[in-house]
Amino acid sequence: MKLIDDFFESSQALPMLPKVVQEVMQLLNAGDVDIKTLADKINHDQVLSARVLRMSNSAYFGCSRSVSIIEDAVSLIGLDKLNTLVVASGVTSAFTDVPGLDLKRFWQHSLIAASIARQIATEQGLEADSAYIAGLMHTVGQLPIHMVFPKAGAEIEAACKGRSVLERSEVERSILGTDHNLVGEKLAKHWNFPEKISRVIRYYTDPLNNAACDLAPIVYVAAHIAFDLESGKETQYIAETLSMDVATQLGIEDKEALAERIETYRIFVSEAKGYV
Repeated sequence: MKLIDDFFESSQALPMLPKVVQEVMQLLNAGDVDIKTLADKINHDQVLSARVLRMSNSAYFGCSRSVSIIEDAVSLIGLDKLNTLVVASGVTSAFTDVPGLDLKRFWQHSLIAASIARQIATEQGLEADSAYIAGLMHTVGQLPIHMVFPKAGAEIEAACKGRSVLERSEVERSILGTDHNLVGEKLAKHWNFPEKISRVIRYYTDPLNNAACDLAPIVYVAAHIAFDLESGKETQYIAETLSMDVATQLGIEDKEALAERIETYRIFVSEAKGYV
C-alpha cells in the first residue's frame, strides 16, 4: 500500500532501534568482541543495562548466581544470549506510544512466544537464539499499522477481540488490504535483521508455504501456545487444537506428550510479566 510505503520512506515517522542497540549489535556481529568495550556500550544506556541485568537474572537464562554487573552478565550468559537480550530490549523500546494498542500486553505475548520458540528450537536442534528473536518480532508489523492507520487499527482490534494472533492476518487484509506479516517483514528488513527473521515474520501464519524457512512452523506453534496460555486454556486443549499438519512437520503430533511439554512453558508467562 502506498501509505505504508510512504511511512517506511519517512525517516522521521519510522521508529528506529536505539543507537546504542545498533552499536552493540554491530559489535556482536563483528566477531572477536572485547567484553569490556561491549559492557561499556551497554552501561551507557541505563534502560538497556537494567533490562539486560533483569533478564539475565531470570531462571530462563540459567544463571547460577545473582548478576549485578554487565561484565558478569556477559561472561555468564555468553555472547549469543546477550545478543538476544540486546535485541529484545531494543525492539521493545523502539515503540513508546502506539494508538489503540496495549503495549504491555503486546510485548508480554511477544516475550512468551519468543521463549517458547527458543525452547522448541532447542528441542529441534535448530537456531535457538534466532528462534527467540523471530518469536519476539512475529507480530511487530501490528505496531506500524496502528501508527499509520489508527482508526483502522482500532477497528481491527475490535474485530480481533478473543481471536488469536494467527487469525488476525485475515481480519487485517479484509480491512486494510495488507497484514502485519507483510508490514513486519518490511520493518525487519529496514532494521537490517537477517533474512531468516524477516521470512519468519512474513510466513509464520502460513508456515508450510514453500517460501517459509525452518523456523516459521516453530513460531507458528509458539504463537498458538502463547495465546492460549495467556487465555488460561488447559494444556490438553492447547495441544489438541494445534494444526496437525504443522505438528507433524515438527514431529510433535503426540498430543499427550505435547501437552506435558506445554505445561513446562507456563513459567514463561510469569517471567514475561516481569520484563515489561
